[in-house]
Amino acid sequence: MARQTDPSGMDRRKFLGGVAAAAAITVAGEGTANASTASSSTPTPTAVRQALADAHHRGRRVRLGLNYTPSRSWWYTWTDWDTASIDADLADIQALGMDHIRIMAMWPELQPNTTHVNGEMVERVRRMLDLAGMHGLQTEVTVLDGAVSGFLFVPPWLINNGNGQVRNLFTDADAIAAQQRLFAALGEGLGDHPGLLGFDLSNEIYWFTQPFGIDVAPAVGDQWLSTMFDAADKAAPGKLNVAGIDHYPWLNDDYFSRDALGTTGTLSANHTWAGWADVFSTYGPMSTPSLHYSEYFIELIKAFHTDLNRQVWIEETGVSKVWMDPSLIPSWTEQSIRNMASCEDFWGVTWWCSHEVNTSFTGFNPLEYDLGVYTNDRKLKPIGATIARLAREYDEQPPEPLHRDTALVLPDGLVPWTPFFEPYMKLIDKGLRPAVVKASRSTDKAYLEARGIDRLIQLDQV
Repeated sequence: MARQTDPSGMDRRKFLGGVAAAAAITVAGEGTANASTASSSTPTPTAVRQALADAHHRGRRVRLGLNYTPSRSWWYTWTDWDTASIDADLADIQALGMDHIRIMAMWPELQPNTTHVNGEMVERVRRMLDLAGMHGLQTEVTVLDGAVSGFLFVPPWLINNGNGQVRNLFTDADAIAAQQRLFAALGEGLGDHPGLLGFDLSNEIYWFTQPFGIDVAPAVGDQWLSTMFDAADKAAPGKLNVAGIDHYPWLNDDYFSRDALGTTGTLSANHTWAGWADVFSTYGPMSTPSLHYSEYFIELIKAFHTDLNRQVWIEETGVSKVWMDPSLIPSWTEQSIRNMASCEDFWGVTWWCSHEVNTSFTGFNPLEYDLGVYTNDRKLKPIGATIARLAREYDEQPPEPLHRDTALVLPDGLVPWTPFFEPYMKLIDKGLRPAVVKASRSTDKAYLEARGIDRLIQLDQV
């Protein structure tokens, strides 16, 4: 999660790293003072595979998971490793009936040099996957992260020590080659792990580059996406390789095109933060726009899919008492998840986050200490109980998606925010649950028929 302010007036978030096949790899044992248990206690791949196979939630229509935030040392955990604490955290997540986690690892720790990846850190990522797998949890590993929860984590080799300038990681040939080495190394170290769900290229990478004045046109960003997905797919073929992004590229013609975001990667991942997008403050916490914000993005993103079987993953979403009265949070959470689950071609949701940030760490945005479904000392909060109850319900009776035969037409070139977002919400208030169709496809009868859409609504008809 990386927090900044974007040109739309919306606040934001980020974070991770790798090993190299063509680079020198230091494979050191886990050797810090707080280091891990002996190798004899490390579960075998067979044991991890069996634990994952035994998990009762396989085959869910809607996948449910958490973004893991280690309770003891946050993501400083890679250099302050404590197996017992991590294992206890993961047991907490398992107890809620979750089926996966998403993790972050510090890019500078994993790749301190363009041609060197820290093998010890990669081993710790693998150890994390071992521990998660023994709790029946698959793991999505987020990679090229330079900013998380308001802090920047800059690989030293990206900085010119003469003038302090930071290389453009989207266009600099050496920087791109280093990123490719990182994915290759992660493929070597993690690609065969039975608990690996896939690689997330980065966590909202533009929030890392913006403070350094690094901005790129969508055509340049799209090429970077293509290059990095090629590297990720080679490192983890057939896995869930995605680009973790929030509202910013969708609501600004910057960094990446909406068409590329809807067509690259295994599926479309999005981070739907109604609080950072000022939805709560503008419309009210229990308003239609607030409760259906994630649903809106799912349907909007599907309009940019060319593969009509492609799914959408809400890879991050969450809520804080900073944004609404705590008494409203369980209800908002339940209704928001139910509205997501009403969408066809919805992969699942990964809530942010598992545990509150340890208050011994200072400088975080105040709401970071509140976003967990568990307190920092592992007490289950009402929001966590709500998510666990939905997990049990969905296992017993999988939610049926709504077929949307009516679509709101998005004019080509229109940024899909207020002029489109508000009419969409008005249709929901009128009792409709619309899909979204781009104007350029609104006369394509075969496309509409394939999506089961037989009624189109123009903006001036709302």
